[in-house]
Amino acid sequence: MGGLKPKNKTAVSKKSQKKPKRVLYYDSGLVPKPYMYAPADGYFVINKDTLLIVDPKRKDFAENFRDMLKKAMARELYIHYNKPGYNNILFEENAAIDVEGYAIECFPHSMKISAGGAPGFFYALQSIKQFLRLDSVLYAEELYCPCMVIRDFPKFRYRGFMIDVSRHFFDRTEIKRYIELMSALKFNVFHWHLSDDQGFRFEVDKYPFINITSSERNGDCTGRAGGVFTHNAGTYKGYYTKDDIKDVVAFAKKRFVTVIPEIDMPGHVQAILAAYPNLSCGGDKTNVRIEYGVSREVLCVGKEETYVFMRDILDELFEVFDGPYFHIGGDEVATDNWKSCPHCRKRLAELGQEDLSALQSDFINRMTEYCASKGKIVIGYNDGIKSNTAGGIISQFWMENKTRNAELSAQIVAGGRRFILSSEKAFYCDYPYALTPLKKTYFYELPKELKNAVANGSLLGIEAPLWTEYVLSREKADLNFFPRMLAVAERCWTRAANPEDGERCFIKRKRLKEERYGQFIARVKGYEPILDGFRVNYADLKIADPSNKKYIKAEIKKWVNEDQYSELRMNRNLAEQKRRIKNNEKYQEKNLTEQRLQQALNAVSADSVKSIKIDLPYDKDMI
Repeated sequence: MGGLKPKNKTAVSKKSQKKPKRVLYYDSGLVPKPYMYAPADGYFVINKDTLLIVDPKRKDFAENFRDMLKKAMARELYIHYNKPGYNNILFEENAAIDVEGYAIECFPHSMKISAGGAPGFFYALQSIKQFLRLDSVLYAEELYCPCMVIRDFPKFRYRGFMIDVSRHFFDRTEIKRYIELMSALKFNVFHWHLSDDQGFRFEVDKYPFINITSSERNGDCTGRAGGVFTHNAGTYKGYYTKDDIKDVVAFAKKRFVTVIPEIDMPGHVQAILAAYPNLSCGGDKTNVRIEYGVSREVLCVGKEETYVFMRDILDELFEVFDGPYFHIGGDEVATDNWKSCPHCRKRLAELGQEDLSALQSDFINRMTEYCASKGKIVIGYNDGIKSNTAGGIISQFWMENKTRNAELSAQIVAGGRRFILSSEKAFYCDYPYALTPLKKTYFYELPKELKNAVANGSLLGIEAPLWTEYVLSREKADLNFFPRMLAVAERCWTRAANPEDGERCFIKRKRLKEERYGQFIARVKGYEPILDGFRVNYADLKIADPSNKKYIKAEIKKWVNEDQYSELRMNRNLAEQKRRIKNNEKYQEKNLTEQRLQQALNAVSADSVKSIKIDLPYDKDMI
């Protein structure tokens, strides 16, 4: 890590010498790549005499750093409030630096960590933690940090990941593990998809049947073969208590991660209607959905009791989620039942509209108005956010096609709509790598209709969702998330200029992009030991970045119609092969060691005086 030499300059023609010299790009080895990294000679040695110098107002970060070092060195460093001349690590707040930005200046006799605010100090520590490999070091007498200067700050304020716990439930320990993993990569938003047709996962005191009925289903969909769903028998259930939620929110807050809850409405509500069928148009009894896809069961948006019910749930939700955002969902709403519902037809007439989609916008606008009265900013999926939807709603752009692109572009121009990028073409983590390889995520470009969104500030950031229809375990979730999230992290954090920027020649531009991607892959490989420390079942690069077109086509076909777990099994096989190779190498090394020792013992019998000079592990016993 760190201190890598720059690339050698290549020979250039006299004609090309007239052009400005290309900047040398250094690679720190950090993920995500920092804005600026300049290596220097030497190391700063952290030992028992190193002092942590800090302003009393930022003592908490010095204490966090001390705790990180304590795990690696089995000793506590002292915290002081003055500034001795050497062997110290100085924490300094600098208002000139971005609030999430930081600077690290490491020299042979001292280190200075500067930041614009509390988040910046946290991200600086994450970078140092990577450099020093603190997750894998134990009982070190000294730690060596390469001398360097880093300047770093994020490209986007919103850097998120989402986990769907409705289809498959992850307990709070597993959720906290993912927050820990993602915050190390400088993600700062966790979007928690708490409800859908297949289950409602939040404790509601006022409506107890939500947790008795809506949180469990009579079976679990495990896959899809030949277009037919496969199931496990038995009851599948689970939900988070309010204490669970508070624990996760507090855990995330310490890592500067904002938790955004989502209660999907007015569609994707079959689990709610299983407990309270009176909220549907027909009032017919239904069950919590087992299979996947878009359900026809939706809330009746013409009944006032629907709004009372949802506001009551939101009130309880806002008691434990104190962040500024709430996600309303609003996607994939089937309007068939509204067409024949007298309550919905009446409401449509009151609005003076004929298009049933006006009912969806009206419902979202009313719920948004209520959320705004509670100080919340609403986010919704772009297929449910129309031009007549409240201007303050943030659109989560996932459904990417010409119609949706133009629709969002018009909303940006006309009403200043802000949006979050979650294109299913690059950032959906439930898709197999054969369909969305690592390289596709890394090089994703916005559609031409939205190219100006970054410059005008409409694009808030990027979020990578993990939908869990076919994610039955943490092992599968790990595989789908990693190393994909390393590419997402660089897309939403790294501001560094790319070497191909400004290059007009297509061939040279392509070569420089390949070189840049090669550097990223090297960083991915360098990050794997950190993932190993967390026991992450990350995808082998042979799976994450497939190149064989026949293989890719076959794997996509499997995923669509036959087998959603092919990559998981292949990854296990590759891991087993690596283990065998590693064990075989150890076996061969052991044999070679034994042969060398035998040769040494033979030398002992031939010349006992000479044997004293031979380097053997049991020299002292022999002497």
